[in-house]
Amino acid sequence: MTMREIVSAIERLPPDEFLKLQARVDRIAERIWQQEHRRATERFRKAKLTDEDIDRLVLRRRYQGRRQ
Repeated sequence: MTMREIVSAIERLPPDEFLKLQARVDRIAERIWQQEHRRATERFRKAKLTDEDIDRLVLRRRYQGRRQ
């Protein structure tokens, strides 16, 4: 299934179903974010970066992914 097909199907959902889908997607996005955060933190700690460095780099990575 292509992205276009998925979006088209989403646009045809009744409002209550759309809200359920949105909640599920939010949970998936949070899980992915937590996994990436753990991996990045581990890499950065091995590189002896400070918590401030880690926070800045992780946030930059998180928001770069939303620009696509």
